[in-house]
Amino acid sequence: MIHGSKVVTLCISRLHDTENARFVELLNKHLRDNGCTLWIYNITTDLYWDESMSSSETSVFDLIDFHVTDVLIIMEEKIKSKAVTAKLISRAHMYHVPVIVVDGSAEDAATVRYDYARGFEQIVRHVIDVHGARQLHFMGGSPGNPFSEERLKVFRKILAEKGLPFNNKSVSYGYFWAKPAKAATEELIRSGSLPDAVVCANDIMAINAASVLLEHGYRIPEDIIVTGFDGIDEILFSTPTITSARCGTTGFATAVYQAAIDCLQYGQTTREYLVEPSLLLHASCGCNCEAAGSSPERLHSFNDRFYRYQDDNRTLALMSERLQKSHSLLEASWALYDPTLQDMCCIIDNRCGDDTINLLEVGETRPSEDDTMLLFFDTDEEKFVQRPFQKNQIIPDLERHINEGYPLIFNSMTFMNVPLGYCCFYFRDYELTDYCKLPQIITMLSFGIGGFITRQYQRYLMRRIEEIYQYDALTGLHNRISFNKAFEALKIRHSDEPTPVTIILADLDGLKRINDNYGHAAGDQAIEAVAHALQNSCPSGTLCVRFGGDEMIAVVPGEYDTQQLDAQIRTTLEKFNKASGLPFPVSTSLGIHTTMLTEELDLEKMLKFADADLYQEKQRKKRILS
Repeated sequence: MIHGSKVVTLCISRLHDTENARFVELLNKHLRDNGCTLWIYNITTDLYWDESMSSSETSVFDLIDFHVTDVLIIMEEKIKSKAVTAKLISRAHMYHVPVIVVDGSAEDAATVRYDYARGFEQIVRHVIDVHGARQLHFMGGSPGNPFSEERLKVFRKILAEKGLPFNNKSVSYGYFWAKPAKAATEELIRSGSLPDAVVCANDIMAINAASVLLEHGYRIPEDIIVTGFDGIDEILFSTPTITSARCGTTGFATAVYQAAIDCLQYGQTTREYLVEPSLLLHASCGCNCEAAGSSPERLHSFNDRFYRYQDDNRTLALMSERLQKSHSLLEASWALYDPTLQDMCCIIDNRCGDDTINLLEVGETRPSEDDTMLLFFDTDEEKFVQRPFQKNQIIPDLERHINEGYPLIFNSMTFMNVPLGYCCFYFRDYELTDYCKLPQIITMLSFGIGGFITRQYQRYLMRRIEEIYQYDALTGLHNRISFNKAFEALKIRHSDEPTPVTIILADLDGLKRINDNYGHAAGDQAIEAVAHALQNSCPSGTLCVRFGGDEMIAVVPGEYDTQQLDAQIRTTLEKFNKASGLPFPVSTSLGIHTTMLTEELDLEKMLKFADADLYQEKQRKKRILS
């Protein structure tokens, strides 16, 4: 419970499907009347019962806060993964949260399911008893699929009961989809023994089987009956309209609601709730019933969704492109300000803005205790400000959204199978077009943010490569190639107004002695110390370069006291020697020369003067030592 409302959590796939959207609308209205709030955790594609498939999209289920969840509902047949169901049940029971499994089974959960067998039996009996079919053919889904096998079992049972023939040619498989259903129908026609009726395990196969038969000149239902199962909207607009059985959302939503209320009142139950599909009689079996629901309004809804899909797709593609081209997360969020996006917020991994890491490589290594994310975008804030956001806050202004009474719909954003964050939608009506564009929005955000991260990291790598190309790895000073370019640019900047320039040539004292007595690593430390002393002692705008092994140069534009520069470098080295702990002192000899910075200035000539000064200092040091 949170903010005075009991939380019913629904795990589902493909919320954008029409029947799923209608189911959610009816369920939420029931729950809202009973003081509950519905939170939906949605994936845009189901998992096809492939337990080996690792989909980062399922990370949305990891967002479920079982501390506030009162009932967990799992739409197993929609998600199509026993492994996901088992994991969710295990987590729920850790927190003593009751579970309802819809269209599936679990020993330690309540179950709600359609009595598909009874619904399919009605169709088969109708074709035989009412229309007198004696040669029947069953077009199943995929071999081994539990729903297809159950319908085949019913089919065989009724044929045996009626004394009707059944053999290997009585069954084909359309794999629940259009193309394989058409291929199976073509094969049936080529066999030369056309049945009285083709009884299909779902509506998509029935629609496509009918279209193939019509193309070959067969009349439906005069020459052959075709039936489906599921009761999807498309059967009302096919030619002819398809007889089916509706697994209707009204009774189903009511049964799931009742199961939820029972769990809230009595705790975990293992009760089974059965909902019987209703028979839909249409022209494809010979019952020329009025096609209920095939109204102009329904057709307009289809067209509206189709054309909006095209328009929104173009808009969202441009958003994704702008997002990917952005140079900061704030700029990226500006790409999302468009009327296409309403009633939503977007919360992302706070590392998305760190261009120094490849989040697509380390995305799964987030410590579990790190729950800080970034509120990336929110359509409800007029003066939106990106800010840190804790997962346990769920979404901004949660209490207001709960009081408004509409479902909260959560989706993961993923890229290259790496979770990037999540979106929450809180549509303030039940408009199908909003639900239908959920996959488009999630895809746009996933690819947009994923592309932004990729381009951001690429820019970082280019900078690093440029730094490696321009700067000496040991000292961090310019290398000779990049220094020459920078020096030429410096001359051009001062070409209109010549200015004094000082060149300082620094040479580490006793490098061979250090290497011989303490090793080359110690020699590198000494070179690095001189480089830092040179760079840190000179004013801003100085060009510093590692010119040779232990030789470094500083070019100082502007008028400066050379004696002060000399003293500052030596003082910096003295401080280093006191703090370094090295068994030897680091010192340098300096050659300093000042001239005028013009476009014609020859660096080599300057170096000769500085080198002469450097030579004199080295000679002085030798005389002192001798």
